[in-house]
Amino acid sequence: MHARSLLSGLTASARPKEFDGRVHNVSNGGVCILSSSPVQADTFVCCDFPVSDAPISIPTLMQVRWTAKRGNKSPSYISGLQFIF
Repeated sequence: MHARSLLSGLTASARPKEFDGRVHNVSNGGVCILSSSPVQADTFVCCDFPVSDAPISIPTLMQVRWTAKRGNKSPSYISGLQFIF
């Protein structure tokens, strides 16, 4: 999964933060991802979820609800993201 944070009040030189994560689990309300860097809670992100065996991905608007450090191995952060309907 690839994601890009949606920041308000961007200046011309500022760019949204982009990151990759691995989906740990999916539910009706959102996803849990593993990543190598922390993602700030309450951040809105546009996620692109790849479709297996197809050259497409599904763009999805989500909000980061929580992030926690998870040991010393990579990926070392786990985050909960909520679907925005």
